[in-house]
Amino acid sequence: MSKFARKGKPPPGYDYLEPVLEALENELRDKVNEPHEGKRKVESLWPVHQINWQRTRYVYDMHYKYKKIDKKVWDYCCRNKIIDENLAKKWRKPGYERLCSTYVINTRNYNFGTVSICRVPPSSLGESSVVECPTTGCRGCASSSDAPRNIFGNKYGQHLAGVQVRREEREAQKESAQKRPREEEEDGDVVGRSTGPGVWADNDVDAYGEEGGGEKRARVE
Repeated sequence: MSKFARKGKPPPGYDYLEPVLEALENELRDKVNEPHEGKRKVESLWPVHQINWQRTRYVYDMHYKYKKIDKKVWDYCCRNKIIDENLAKKWRKPGYERLCSTYVINTRNYNFGTVSICRVPPSSLGESSVVECPTTGCRGCASSSDAPRNIFGNKYGQHLAGVQVRREEREAQKESAQKRPREEEEDGDVVGRSTGPGVWADNDVDAYGEEGGGEKRARVE
């Protein structure tokens, strides 16, 4: 059993999230245990910050954006520290909708009482400026239309809730068109609940919908 289900029985609906959460837990474990030779000390910690963001964003979007889980499941995830509740609370505030980590806005962590460069809108930086937070690896999480859509520039910056929901919708449309029963339901599974590496999108359409374009700019939601 996942360590995330260790405090009390999960409420109904948690099983919808569990395969993806377990995949992220396994991914984090692999990244922590892999050799760090050739990497900067801070760079070796990037996956920790990035997977924390992705896990929190996944549950957050499933609750607030897609309405796939109820408040009981949300509270369970917060209570068991499955997600970063403080980060999720920040996302509810204007200007912080895409924040990569609460660390980057804590002025005590930076000289002269500033924040991380990833919080600066690209339009306020020179065209040749390279944005990369030393702590999280974030390439820009300001709530501006010119910020990169994928804040980490890798699979950990994908919004997995959207990936899962779009897969479910495409599968439902396909099955409806073919008028055949869902093999997944016969097995007692839920469509789109991928395990392992399959939880990440392998192309832009899967990651962002028909718009595609992983390098397109962000939309604040």
